[in-house]
Amino acid sequence: MSYNDNDRPISPLQSDCCGDGCNPCIFDVHRELVEKWKQRQSSNQMWSPRSNILLLTKYKTFFISEMKQACTDCIFIRLNYKGGLESDTQLFLNPGQHVILRTLLSSRPYTPVSWKIDSILLLVKIYPDGKFSKSLGTMNIGQHIDVRGPYGEFIYEPNSFGQILMLSIGTGIAALYPIARSIIDDEFEESRVHLIAGFKSHAHIPLIDELCELSHYWNFSCTIRLSNKDCEKRMNGVKLESGRIEEETVAGFLTSQSPVSTLVLICGTPEFNNTITGWLANLEFTNFHVFQ
Repeated sequence: MSYNDNDRPISPLQSDCCGDGCNPCIFDVHRELVEKWKQRQSSNQMWSPRSNILLLTKYKTFFISEMKQACTDCIFIRLNYKGGLESDTQLFLNPGQHVILRTLLSSRPYTPVSWKIDSILLLVKIYPDGKFSKSLGTMNIGQHIDVRGPYGEFIYEPNSFGQILMLSIGTGIAALYPIARSIIDDEFEESRVHLIAGFKSHAHIPLIDELCELSHYWNFSCTIRLSNKDCEKRMNGVKLESGRIEEETVAGFLTSQSPVSTLVLICGTPEFNNTITGWLANLEFTNFHVFQ
């Protein structure tokens, strides 16, 4: 179908903006959507909208259906869509994309680790001084949380790289795990994935069962670096090492790989992300993506 005025992205209400400086702001997203709409309209492109529960410029109401401990300082929260599903509607994200959560307190971005047609599963780290995360941790089953999105431009093309190195610390693994999962689940995918993740200790590792399961596949391997390693702890199929992720760790893997056929995905603190990209520049690896 061709574009017309009825296809124009709906303008958000002033009340849709929380004023907390969200990135992206709902009005910035709307301006970008309108600009793309104008460009497609002027070129008379054909368009078929995706029926996604989630919207970029409008919050949808979800409710908490499940909460459980993920590790020492993290919890899993499952959010289910409060409205009914139409026959051609479902929840859709690309692996690695994030959403914005809004409560009565404030709003914050989170990357779902998995999702179904009407729900998302979030990994939430409870920070001692984090008002928003602490408030999520004290919410109850059935309480409502507003969600908008999804955001993030990264899209992985199957078999586009021979090797994929994933580097993360802490809850940065939330952005990388669904990408790894999608690659391993694709029976036609021949890319090899190696995840190197850093945590304080074994007790701080989320997704333990999931990582062990992925490690049983031929094209996935995982190394976890622990600042405080417990020698008695084991993870089936996963290599546990002492220490932080160092330049030697990354260089040791990349020196035997081709910069042309290797993709590096990075997610951690701003300091971690900047440090890793500096190492990649020294090694002359230019195919990388940073999840902010």
